[in-house]
Formats: sequence, structure tokens, C-alpha cells
Amino acid sequence: MENKASPSTLRFLSRDRDSISKKDALGILCLSTLSFQVFTLGILVLLYGAYSRLADRPPPSLVQLQTGEAIQVAAIDSRERTPEVIHSFVRETMSLLFTWTGELPRLPGENAGSSQPDSGINIANIGGPRRLVATPAWHASFALSHDFRNELLREIAEMTPPGIWRNRSSVVLEILELSAPQQITEGQWKLRLVANLAFFDQGNALGEYTPFNKEIFVRAVEPPASPLSPTGIEAVISTIRRRGLEIYAIRDL
Repeated sequence: MENKASPSTLRFLSRDRDSISKKDALGILCLSTLSFQVFTLGILVLLYGAYSRLADRPPPSLVQLQTGEAIQVAAIDSRERTPEVIHSFVRETMSLLFTWTGELPRLPGENAGSSQPDSGINIANIGGPRRLVATPAWHASFALSHDFRNELLREIAEMTPPGIWRNRSSVVLEILELSAPQQITEGQWKLRLVANLAFFDQGNALGEYTPFNKEIFVRAVEPPASPLSPTGIEAVISTIRRRGLEIYAIRDL
């Protein structure tokens, strides 16, 4: 005699198989998720190790320029400048601005007899009286801020003796002391300059000395991009402003 399961028993067995099937699917999903998380965690650990090694690596200290020249560099903030750079910039700029010999600066490799007379740069408006400044001073004026440059050039033109253009006189800035840069705020410094302006002419070889004591205010600026083939005024501006500094005020000390 065959034993037949009752309909209620069959329904119970069906529900039990459905429950087991759902549990198996849930278990597979949990295992898959856990495996993926473990894999992701492994990748994160590898990335952390790579970033740690990169952070501990010292910054490059040697850079090769397009010309083939290799220079040492150091990583600093974009508005920071070393005291040596600021000091050198101010000394060179002030010497160029206030030294007038009546001769154009000699190019590298030229001998002393190859110098050319400096006819000056006329900074007056068209139609106005001539106001001349020495060519090196005009070049150095690109190291000044735009709102200060014109004012100082006019003062230099008034101070320049007319004999400069006839090769009968010259003026030399004699720097006695230039202080270390004192930071005013981020990206701005001031320096104290103690110097003399020495005036020479054909009748006075000993010269006359006038005190020239100033406070010079400097700030960091974005250096211009180096042109591939600089010529003319483009080369002058690139050379003068390559340190990323400008003088924005000069006051009596």
C-alpha cells in the first residue's frame, strides 16, 4: 500500500526548499561582498604605501635648463624668496638705476675699447621737452612696480647731469651698507640702504659725494615666462624680472 503525502505536507516541504534556496543566495551575496571589500582594502593599502614612499622622497634638488645648464633648486612657497635673492636683487637694481657713466654696458666678451656712448632714453611725452635717463637705468626700471616706475624715472631724469650725454661727467652709486631683508607681511620686505652718490666731471676728478640713504620696499611677483628666443625689450624685461621680485616704493631713511 503506497503512502501518499498530504497536500499540507507538500506545501510545507515546498516552503522549506524555498527558504533554503533564499538562504543560499543570501550567503553567496554576503561572501561576494566580503571578498570585494577585502580586495578593495588590499588596493587601498598598496596605494597608501606608494603615497607614503612618495611623501618621504626628498624633492629634486637639481634641474636641467633648456640650455643644458644644471642648477640646484629648493622647494619654497610661491610668495617666498630667500634673503640672498632679495639682497642681490636690490643691490643690482639700485646700482643700475643710479649709476650713469654715459656709456652703454659692454656685452660679455667685449673689451674695454668697444664701449659705445649712451645717448639716453627720452621718457618725455611726444612733443614735450626731452627728459633723458641712462639706458641701464631705463632697463632696471622694469624691476619697479608699474605705478611707481614713471614717477622714479622722472626723478632720475631731473637728477642726471647734462654732461653725461657729452661724456664729460658720470655718477656712481657707492653702496656702503645694505641691510638684510626685514619681512613686513607675506611676500613683502623692506631693506635699509646707506650709500653715496658720487658725481664726477672733467673739472673734478675727486668727485662730490651726496648721501643717499633710503628705505626700499620689495614684494614678490610672478616671474615672466622665459621666451624661447628673447630679443630686444622682451629679453630685457625677462632678465630684469626673472627673480620674481619688484620694488614698489623708495623712501628717505
